[in-house]
Amino acid sequence: MLDLAERKLEMIQEVSQLRDEQDLQQLEETLQHIRERQERLRKYRKPLPKKFDPESVKHARNFKGHDKQAFMRLVREINVQEPVEELLAMLGK
Repeated sequence: MLDLAERKLEMIQEVSQLRDEQDLQQLEETLQHIRERQERLRKYRKPLPKKFDPESVKHARNFKGHDKQAFMRLVREINVQEPVEELLAMLGK
């Protein structure tokens, strides 16, 4: 298999041998599409951080967490009597 530099040189030779104007125009259009795609992708590429920081992810996504008092109030309101294991078993059925 040829390496990238060899493949590029081979493409240059192929292009220089083109005789038909339409073939050259089609090649130019294809190259333009490739450039546009690369530009669109470049907008979304960001360097990955060296170390994962969950706090920065929370901040970036505006994560607020759960309201523990509201959750506990709901637990008291529904007055669940069954043990957690039994409730989980019900979910599996």
